[in-house]
Amino acid sequence: KQWYQRRVAITAGNIGYMKYIDPDYKALLAVAKVSTDILLKISDMEIVPLNATDYSVYVSKMLSTKIEDLENEKFFSEKLKAPFDMLKKSLEDFIVASQKYEDRKKTAGNGARKSKIRSLNDKMLHMERSFIYPPGLPSRPQNRHVLFAPSLLDSYSGSVFPGVFDSITQANEKRKKYRLRLCVDTTA
Repeated sequence: KQWYQRRVAITAGNIGYMKYIDPDYKALLAVAKVSTDILLKISDMEIVPLNATDYSVYVSKMLSTKIEDLENEKFFSEKLKAPFDMLKKSLEDFIVASQKYEDRKKTAGNGARKSKIRSLNDKMLHMERSFIYPPGLPSRPQNRHVLFAPSLLDSYSGSVFPGVFDSITQANEKRKKYRLRLCVDTTA
């Protein structure tokens, strides 16, 4: 086997299963090549091609959906109304700020100074980093992203505000308020 096939297989993790699923590493190699190509194209772009408004609107919609689910399942209490209202307000402010950022990004398009482009890219990077909580989520310090992480109840799919909603479904009142406050602080 060629060196890259061995290297891809080693980084895949479950080498024992690979001999049954993809014995020649063709599928894994194809995914690695496509991923590398995408990352190379993104790295050559002057401005990071991520849309902050799409991100903020998606988070806001997911929060609304989660709140509706909680109300339907009778997990939502009146004590949580004020903290959730603060979180909704914080997300509305996040949407407005992201729209302003996207407007600045459009005007900086062609012929902008390198320093302005660098500033825009740094802001996008810092926006994403602002959602990292170094100590990690409760009961899983390896998951440090406040907005998106696997839920304690469902580790296969991502969840929005997993620390908040996991603590609500576990009926831990003190942790609920703490996690809501943390989310408000990171989205503000």
